[in-house]
Amino acid sequence: MRRWTAGVLAVGAALRLAWVFVKGFGVIPAEAYYEAAAFATRGELADAYGPGSGLTAHLPPGMPLMVGTIYRWLGVGAPSAEFALSCVSLAFVYVSFLALSAAFETLGAAPIARFGAIVLLALAPLNMSLEMMEFRYWEGAIAAAGITLCLARALKLDAHDRRLGWLQIGVLAGASGLMSLFSEAAALTCYGILGCLALRKRGTMGFVGAVAASAALLVAISYPWALRNEAVFGEKVWTRSNFGFNFALGYHDKAVDPSDPKKVFLDRLAEVSPFLHPAALANLKAAGGELGYNSLWIARTEQWIVQHPAGALKIAMRHAWEFYFPPRWMWDTYVGESGSAAFKQAIMWIIAFAGFASLGVRLGGRDWRYLYVAAALLLPMLPYILGAPIVRYRFPIGGLLVFLAADLVWRTAPGRSNSPSVHQSPR
Repeated sequence: MRRWTAGVLAVGAALRLAWVFVKGFGVIPAEAYYEAAAFATRGELADAYGPGSGLTAHLPPGMPLMVGTIYRWLGVGAPSAEFALSCVSLAFVYVSFLALSAAFETLGAAPIARFGAIVLLALAPLNMSLEMMEFRYWEGAIAAAGITLCLARALKLDAHDRRLGWLQIGVLAGASGLMSLFSEAAALTCYGILGCLALRKRGTMGFVGAVAASAALLVAISYPWALRNEAVFGEKVWTRSNFGFNFALGYHDKAVDPSDPKKVFLDRLAEVSPFLHPAALANLKAAGGELGYNSLWIARTEQWIVQHPAGALKIAMRHAWEFYFPPRWMWDTYVGESGSAAFKQAIMWIIAFAGFASLGVRLGGRDWRYLYVAAALLLPMLPYILGAPIVRYRFPIGGLLVFLAADLVWRTAPGRSNSPSVHQSPR
């Protein structure tokens, strides 16, 4: 089965690389690209809102530093650099596939089910443009790899009879802290998985110790970034400076019952995004810069939520649904393949329904190891409830849903046993 899996992955890689060559190596003008280009040319994290827009904390530093370093070596926007970045993204995507396979092997999933999930993920072009273009600059592939590696490791440690060591807790806590430099949602998810592991293997005191270790290491890892931001903006920014207008993007009057969600989204984006619209950039400068603009929109949006609690709750519930079941307009808007949007939406929805059903069956059967899976599936959604979910945000949970769905199909197939193997019995 390993040879077959390797062959499928090789074919999938060839398909993706061929797709890149057909599409070409043009850059995608986005905040992450401009930040990386500024670091490559001037050694600064700047220009998130376009060339000349100044120093920024719009994004966590991880991706701009990594992409900018590759640009320094190969040239900003050079075809060789874009190809290298596509290969890096593909490597992280494949790490997530293999980590998921390892995780579900520990859970007792049949080899054929795991192989079927790999076949679908590797050969069905459901996320081609994300994997090979957008994730050259954005964090989705790294976030998926980090979450799935953490999940696989936690399940392996949970399967051991021996007591969980503090060094093992510290390593996972440190790795989760490093993830925060790339993706806060991924870091939150890894912390949730670690908390579940510590609680199951060491009890309440183990959980408290894991929280303390995580907090200490997170501060140590993030402190240089916070100091840099204090030097630039006069205030420590521990994560990023763009929460305010993402918050405002999701919560406002027209978002409560939109008759045309795509138009409402794009109109609001025009109002709040300094990257896309000069008027918003002018408003940012008038507010005193990124931090002032961020604080302004946080205050306005919080006031709106206080005045419209029912509307805000309705929006939050819709955002949670859209994270797992994205409407068709999100595919048209962001993925850029509108001709296949209906097909992709249908496949993703079927997989999501089957994945959640699979998780429900396993938890309903008191296989508490699936609490780790639940954490990996549910926690990435929480930060995006406060903004506006888009398709690339859900990528880290896409592979997990595929493996859950494949496991359900195999376990419920006629003539197949639904019982896990003896050495991997539910605990």
